[in-house]
Parts: sequence; C-alpha cells; structure tokens
Amino acid sequence: MRHRRLILALFVLATVITGTAGYSAIQAERSVDVTVADGEDAYLAVENTNDSITNGSTSSVLRVTNQFGREVDLTVDDIETTGSVEYESVNGANDKVTLGATGDDRTAVINASCTGTDDGELEVMLIVESDDNELSVRTMQVIDISCESA
Repeated sequence: MRHRRLILALFVLATVITGTAGYSAIQAERSVDVTVADGEDAYLAVENTNDSITNGSTSSVLRVTNQFGREVDLTVDDIETTGSVEYESVNGANDKVTLGATGDDRTAVINASCTGTDDGELEVMLIVESDDNELSVRTMQVIDISCESA
C-alpha cells in the first residue's frame, strides 16, 4: 500500500513540475509575395492630375480609380495642408464616396484650391474598404501644388 502511495505521489509531483501536455507557444512560417504594379495596372490607381492652381480657384489634383472589380468605399482622411493650399472635396461632395466596379463611377477626383500665392502641399490618407471588410487599403498621398496669381 505504501508503495502505491509513493508511486501516486511521484506521478502527481511529476505532473505539477512538467505541466500538462498543453501548448505554451506555436511558431509557423508563411510566405507572402508582394508585387507593386504601375498606376494603370494597380488595383487602386492614383494619378496626380494637376500641380498648379490659380489663386482663388479650385482644381482636381488627384484621380483615384477602383480596379478591384468590386464596389468599394473611398474615404479621404488625415488631411493636412501647407502654404495657401486648401482641401476642397472628393468628387465635389463630402469626404466619402462609393466607387463602382465598372464604368465611370469607379473613378473619383480629389479637389484642392489656393487661397493665396504661397505654394504648398496637400497630404491626404486614402482609405478604400469593401462592404464586407474583406478588402482594406490605406495609402498616404502628398501633392506639391504651385499657387499662381490670377
């Protein structure tokens, strides 16, 4: 009987010292291939359309084209400007638009204006997301803009 208690005590002691058979860490390696495409082939094509604006006027400075093949929402966020440059709108509306999968509604333009003749920059964060949240892209764009006198 003492022999059985001794074996049971050693078994309990060994279990406490070594723990259970659970995992404390798992390591896995995965590989990812990333390819950067030129603007016309990119899923999200961003093109600088104008770097010179006349004082007191508004002009498009970026063209954003959805080439994902599915409808996405474009939000313009984290807007910063310097000099006389001011952010105006995306597609003449608020800071969020829906870009369609095909046709003309898959493109939006970012508009800026100059309120003086001091050259500056427009810095915007473009956020593109699908309704099902399976797609999310963020890209920071900085545009140097020359503000010219009228």
